Amino acid sequence: MKLRSGGQFVVAVIFVLIGVMLLLVNLGIISMDIDEAFLFLYPFVILLLGLKWLSEAIISKGRRGSWFMGLFLSVIGGLLVSDRLGFMEFRFEQIINLWPLLLVYIGIRMLWGRGPRITVNAKRKHSKSNFVTDVSMKDDNWQVQDMDEWNGVADFDFDYTRAFIPDKETIIQLSGWVGDIKILIPEDVEFCVTSNTKVGDIKIGNYKKDGLMKEAKYNTEGYDEATRKITFDFRFQVLDLKINRV
Repeated sequence: MKLRSGGQFVVAVIFVLIGVMLLLVNLGIISMDIDEAFLFLYPFVILLLGLKWLSEAIISKGRRGSWFMGLFLSVIGGLLVSDRLGFMEFRFEQIINLWPLLLVYIGIRMLWGRGPRITVNAKRKHSKSNFVTDVSMKDDNWQVQDMDEWNGVADFDFDYTRAFIPDKETIIQLSGWVGDIKILIPEDVEFCVTSNTKVGDIKIGNYKKDGLMKEAKYNTEGYDEATRKITFDFRFQVLDLKINRV
């Protein structure tokens, strides 16, 4: 059986878990409304997605999957599942206490390196909201447009060297709980990055910032005067951001 990509895998698991839960409710085995069912089930989805990406990264030594997303989602999902099963108390807002995982992640990356991940090619525009999104923007001459998205768990891979970038300011606003974002941008395109995150690992050329943080800001030298430029605004609880110019 062929495994689906991360986004499709999660959607399939959601259908299975919700279907089983509703079946048990209809048979009178358990008593639970839809809101309670969602609050009970979503940690299992986070845990399964994290274990999938982490196992792929381990087996392929970083060539597939995602160390960062797999590690954080596995731990967060495991803690939330433990809370749901009554083993311990943990709430999503306590994610700030997991910042030492950044040290674990950095160590794993130094040992194994970091490779490409499984992605789903798609084009996103306008305002959207998703629980999980896994997107690669690498098509030849893909159209760059303003974006405004909230994603619970986001894995984005933007290659602006292959894109058509209009001669104006383009605004990319992404927010959510956990974000893993990679960007490749041409040398002749000016850009600005503003991020607001509790735990982060940010690398933009020679600019680096990691650990516990609130805000970070970076802009290229000619950004203010440029007519063709991209403005990035990232707001995540946990963010792994890499931007390279070529």
